[in-house]
Amino acid sequence: MIVLIKYNVLFLIIIFISCDNNKHIQSYRTPKKDFGLSLQRSEPLNKENSKITTNLTWDLPKNWVPSSGHSMRLASFDVPFSNGVGDLSIVSLSGSSGGLLANVNRWRGQVDLNPISESDILTVSTVGESKMGAFRIFRMINDSNAQNAILAAVLPTGEKTFFIKLTASKDGIIELQTVFEKFCSSIGN
Repeated sequence: MIVLIKYNVLFLIIIFISCDNNKHIQSYRTPKKDFGLSLQRSEPLNKENSKITTNLTWDLPKNWVPSSGHSMRLASFDVPFSNGVGDLSIVSLSGSSGGLLANVNRWRGQVDLNPISESDILTVSTVGESKMGAFRIFRMINDSNAQNAILAAVLPTGEKTFFIKLTASKDGIIELQTVFEKFCSSIGN
């Protein structure tokens, strides 16, 4: 009983302290950054198309082999190239999932590259177009670590963001870039 009274008193103190003199609730909104990938739709949102599902379709290259991946992945593929096999993953996360800059810098760290600034993000990427809208491709190659490189595409759709990531050697990334871009362009729902 004493514990319950303590919590009630603490709750009342928090309520009184958190109110300003005007007794109005205040909320704040920060603008989202789309980094040049504003959502473009050919038709207005309605009940039928307001929700993007994870039922994606794509044109799978003949030599790509489905593989078992991490449980967070929607799909995983072994992607062969002339001197090895790359790992491709497709992940779907809600909203902007931490933001484009944070994800790109995380991938850059995975190949021992320094983080980039918000102003540099547009200059280190290219834009592609899929059946679901625009996506941005990032190529992360560290010349001093030729065995680990990344090609990643970020496809924002409103409620979800799809991340398509290919990890391979530097030579593999260079060899597979065109087929990766073609694969990303084929993604639809």
